[in-house]
Amino acid sequence: METLTDIIAQIKNYMTALDWQYIITFIIICYGINNYKVKEGIQKVTGTQTRTRYRVILIGIIYGTGLYFLRGYKIQQIENLLQSFIFALVFHKFIVEALLFWLVKHALPESISKHLVDEEQLKNLNPDKADGEH
Repeated sequence: METLTDIIAQIKNYMTALDWQYIITFIIICYGINNYKVKEGIQKVTGTQTRTRYRVILIGIIYGTGLYFLRGYKIQQIENLLQSFIFALVFHKFIVEALLFWLVKHALPESISKHLVDEEQLKNLNPDKADGEH
C-alpha cells in the first residue's frame, strides 16, 4: 500500500509541476489553426501543405520559445516547458479529441457538430445525420 501511495504522490507532483496555462492555450491555438478555413488560408499564403502533426509540433515549438522569452524563464525551466509540451500533445490527442468525438456522436446537434469536425469525420461519426436523415 505504501508503494501505491508513493506512486500517486509522484503523479501528483508531476501534474502540479506542469505549465497548465501553456497546455490549455497551446491546445486552443492548435485547434484554431487546424480549423479548416484557417488551415486553407495558411496553405494559400505559404503555398505549402503540411500534415497536422507537423503543424502542431511547429506551433508548439514556436509558442514554447515565445513563452520562454516572454516569461523570462531560466534554463532550468526549459525541462518543465518541454514536459508540458509533450503532455499537451498526448492530452489533446487522447482526451480532448476523444471527448469531442463522443460529444459530436452522442450529444451535440449537427448545427454545432459541423463547426467542430470536418464533413468526412462527421459522416463517419454520424452516417444517418450526414445523409440528411434525422
